[in-house]
Amino acid sequence: MSVSARPDIKLAICVAFHFAPDRLQYLETLCANFPNLARQVDVTIITNATGMEEIAAISGLGNKYGLTLSIFSPVGLGHPYLLPWSHFPVMREKHADPSFTHFLYQEDDLLVRQQTVGYLLEAREFLRGAGLLPAILRVERKTTGAEWYATDVIGAVTMETCSIVVDEPGTIGFINLRSCYQAMYFLDRESMAEHLGGESSHPDFGTWKIRERASQGLAFSGVPEGFRFRYVVPVHLDSQMIDERCFVHHLPNTYAMNPASVFGKHWVGALID
Repeated sequence: MSVSARPDIKLAICVAFHFAPDRLQYLETLCANFPNLARQVDVTIITNATGMEEIAAISGLGNKYGLTLSIFSPVGLGHPYLLPWSHFPVMREKHADPSFTHFLYQEDDLLVRQQTVGYLLEAREFLRGAGLLPAILRVERKTTGAEWYATDVIGAVTMETCSIVVDEPGTIGFINLRSCYQAMYFLDRESMAEHLGGESSHPDFGTWKIRERASQGLAFSGVPEGFRFRYVVPVHLDSQMIDERCFVHHLPNTYAMNPASVFGKHWVGALID
């Protein structure tokens, strides 16, 4: 999609960034891409950085790409794993501003593309009546090929045993995969109000580890009967391939490149039996 095809939304973005010089490259890739995601974007970097040079390095990325970029360095965290949870005060402030239509929280190394935002907006409207939400799929590549591997999903699901919602043309079915971990969430005003006003925005809710829970969004809140979690991925029914519009690149390719990890090893074409 071209710049002129930016979705007509106003998007508040929060990025959790535990400062490390070698990770600025990923943050720069994100900042270069953020203006493509919406008619208007407002970016806040949630970081442990407090030094002048560190702050300047982050701020420079906003200036470089013409972003409205703020930096929030929380005080008195107690533990670095709580840094991702510091995005909630920012999101509450943004949600109180009725001009914002959508809200994206993400970790600092996920490249959300314009076409993925388009898919999320479109699928949200279709799934609204079913009480479900569109999911993204984190993916990685190995240096030796162009194929995508699922970052977080281990093993396939069988379509015949899945609860499914099928679109009106009958070409796309939405199902749960074996895992719904995304390291991000994308919500509109209605779903964000549900998240901020419900148990899903509290650190004690859910079974994931504390850092991961900060990005769970509404995964385990208000789950419709027959589904294991609220997030569903789009699958082409003829080919049983996951729609690539939901792919979000985990830029470091951490797991695909680590032979000792069980993650990042499942080719996306083999996630559906």
